Formats: sequence, structure tokens, C-alpha cells
Amino acid sequence: TALTRLTWLVEEIERRDRQGTCEPRLVLFIDELADLLMIGGSDLEFALTRLSQRGREAGVHVVACTQKPTTAVIGSLTKANFPVRLVGAVTSPEEAKVAAGISGTAAERLQGHGDFLLVLKGQTTRFCAAYVSPLDAQQQASRLQSQAPPGAAHRSHTGLVLRRVK
Repeated sequence: TALTRLTWLVEEIERRDRQGTCEPRLVLFIDELADLLMIGGSDLEFALTRLSQRGREAGVHVVACTQKPTTAVIGSLTKANFPVRLVGAVTSPEEAKVAAGISGTAAERLQGHGDFLLVLKGQTTRFCAAYVSPLDAQQQASRLQSQAPPGAAHRSHTGLVLRRVK
């Protein structure tokens, strides 16, 4: 379950803190954060808050996405601990404020179709992202891997470590 995995990650960051290590780097991806918090309850929210507060220092990074960023669902501790935010189209100024973490970003005016705001350290940058198909991404990754020096390690989209050898 999600709670079991988050609890393991919290134990991992605590172990890393005791040992003074931050390797290997781990990235936790959460799709539909709001839904997860609604069904997971307070124990799950506590674990996620702990991860977002202390994880970066221990080499555990959290990337979370949601379609409905509301204050009622995403608690203030969780919101406060995501230092970088990418905001896509939202439906209201309140959702814009919750998603961006600051007011006055005009995120509610984003057009969709790749139109985003990057929020970093209270500064916003509007940009348009291009669509890259899975085939194009795989071709680019293969091209980069073929140019890597012998012995360099690469992780594929399947999580396998690939090494180029002569």
C-alpha cells in the first residue's frame, strides 16, 4: 500500500540521517496527490509531510502532481515543503494560489496545451513546454547513451542500469 511504502521511505531517511549519507538518490513520483491524501488519512499525510520536509537532505526527492489543488485537500505543511512548482491550467484564482504557493501569479489565465508557470523561490517564469513522444524520448536517450564514455552508467525508463563497454 501507499502508506507502507511511504513509511519505508521515512525509515530510510531516518537511517540515512543517522549514517550521514544521502546515496543512492531516490525519487518518489506521486500522481494525483489530492486523491492519495483524501483516501490515505492522517498517517499518510504525516509520512508525506515528513518526506517533503527532510527527504531532500537525505537524497530522497518527492515529485507530486494533482489536477485539483485545493487547500482543503492539500494541507499547509505539505504545500510549504515543495520548493519548486510547475503549474498548468487551473480553474480559479484560489486554485492558482494553492498550486503556485503564492498569490498574484495569474496561473488561472494559463491556456493549457503546454502553457506553464515555474515557481521557484517566490519568482515565477511563464513558459511553453513541447510535447515529446515516447518514441522520440527513447531515440534521444539511445543517442545520448551511444555518445557516453565507456563504463558510464545510465538508467533506462524501465529502471535497468545500462553500461556502455568497448
